[in-house]
Amino acid sequence: MSLPKELNYNAFLESVSNSKVVAITAPAYGDGDSVGTQCALKQIFEDLFPNVKCRIINETPCPTRYRFLKETNHFEVSSEVLNGPAEGRPDHMIVVDGNFERIGKDTTKLWNACSRKTQVDHHAMSGDYKYDFRLYDPTAAATTELVFRLIKDAKVTLTRDIAQAIYVGLIFDTGLFKHSNATPEILRIGAELMETGFDHTTTAEKGMLIRNPQAFKLLQALLREANFDVNDRYVWSVLDYETFQSTGAVSDDREGLIDQLFLTDKCEIAAFYFEAEPRIWKVSFRARKDWDVAQLARSLNPEGGGHTKAAGCTLKGSTAEVTAVGHAAIKKLLV
Repeated sequence: MSLPKELNYNAFLESVSNSKVVAITAPAYGDGDSVGTQCALKQIFEDLFPNVKCRIINETPCPTRYRFLKETNHFEVSSEVLNGPAEGRPDHMIVVDGNFERIGKDTTKLWNACSRKTQVDHHAMSGDYKYDFRLYDPTAAATTELVFRLIKDAKVTLTRDIAQAIYVGLIFDTGLFKHSNATPEILRIGAELMETGFDHTTTAEKGMLIRNPQAFKLLQALLREANFDVNDRYVWSVLDYETFQSTGAVSDDREGLIDQLFLTDKCEIAAFYFEAEPRIWKVSFRARKDWDVAQLARSLNPEGGGHTKAAGCTLKGSTAEVTAVGHAAIKKLLV
């Protein structure tokens, strides 16, 4: 069940203004919405609160595809922060686009040491952790939509760089405005962002579409292993660690590959089983009709979740063990 909305923008900004060092973090292996949110919020905080030091600290480096955004050159890795001087470490941490359970081992150490903990999120399954403050709306299309509404409420100047970061989050979570969450209001927000003058075509290409040769090798492997089950209503593929390593790709190169499975005419649920490390699987789901894959992901791993129609979780085991668990859960829905 979704949590109730919490949209007290003034209280949120006041909590930031009372901080010495605020750090914005997100679940490990950032995506367009989490990266865009972090970039936009850092610029907003620095504009409004010049006396508050703002840092972006994550478990893993910023994915290469998003490094055209302003502020991504300021992304820091948690392990390096922990090994650095204690001075300047955050007293307030804000986790965006997910819950703190997914931020990673080293980032959790910084999180636990903070005196104030905040969440900014839109996922229906956002965890039941008692944050000191939450900016939350499960009806929002993306977390960057909340940032846009924060700007409007606080009358912050919408600069071209902030608009571009928000736009990246919107196009990521709406699938370039083609998913069901791309409402007329979201399209109006997109238009207002574009009016600031950033190159929206290049932004979409770099953030969503361009692939390197290694990613094409992943795609070849994905399609080679594609399977159609339950009268083609369930489409799935497996990419094990050995194959992943042989392509020379990095984890970020798998972004968007599941769409190749999902965009088949009879598919209702698609699953991509990706072995990121030996026996550690990142499983992605996509759904049509009334299927809720956020609930599905959460049922397989309490730390899983995401959107109703696009979600994922981490599973451990052999190829046979992991796929058997996924197949059983999905077929229970479809059959």
